[in-house]
Amino acid sequence: MRPFKLLVLLCGLLTLAACGSTPSNPTAAAPAAVTPTSTPTLAPALATQAARLTLTVGQTRQLNVTVDGRAPAPGELTWTTNNASVATVTQTGLVTAKGVGSAAVRVALTSYPAAFFDFAVTVTAATASPTPGTSNSSFAQRVLDLSNQARAQGRTCGSTRFAPAAPLTYNAQLAQAAQAHATDMATKNYFSHTSLDGRTVAQRITATGYAWRAIGENIAVGQTTPEQVVAGWLQSEGHCRNIMNPAYQELGVGYAQGGSYGTTWVQDFGAR
Repeated sequence: MRPFKLLVLLCGLLTLAACGSTPSNPTAAAPAAVTPTSTPTLAPALATQAARLTLTVGQTRQLNVTVDGRAPAPGELTWTTNNASVATVTQTGLVTAKGVGSAAVRVALTSYPAAFFDFAVTVTAATASPTPGTSNSSFAQRVLDLSNQARAQGRTCGSTRFAPAAPLTYNAQLAQAAQAHATDMATKNYFSHTSLDGRTVAQRITATGYAWRAIGENIAVGQTTPEQVVAGWLQSEGHCRNIMNPAYQELGVGYAQGGSYGTTWVQDFGAR
């Protein structure tokens, strides 16, 4: 029997998306993604090197494996864990962190178990996500501060030059909409300006009682700090235009942990 090769792709996405809405000039940008990293191709005899994965309790991570450079057929792979109290895994490779500790998640060819790859999973205790509007909202405050630093300097977004703009002020209703959407995306493991129940940005913000005349939204997943996420937004034309738009006067920020991306960020902009 010829040896099979396993190529492991670790999910490491840093994804951004922006949309905006004003009476005359909506702003939109397509999602952008960073290509996941990959390990070298391994023969079965050498496939004992472990990819290391660190999660917090409640997080999930999708692991993707190709067989001889192609997507595996249904039932071709078998996924197992040696410690289900720490991490479980489905037969599609979705890992869920259950408790603090260490576990090994193995993927093997169903017809040739000697061809396998191990993932070393470390699970740590979950930490509370900052909640905008409270004394612990350091992430939200930092995103607001960094956005206002950019507005104060002026900037070119794509082909449009923006002069320095007045600082955005924190708004509790926009923060409510942003946090709810961030939590919803992280909990239900999706990434979109449209909620899974069909609600749009405008509908989510209107539901908070915010009587807007102009609104916009930036979303992102995978960044671990406010500095990373704001820098990424500023490097993308659609996100940058939302941050620099002088029509916007207020901002709400949402941040959540969980899902296959690890972190989810939302900026909701508005003017009344």
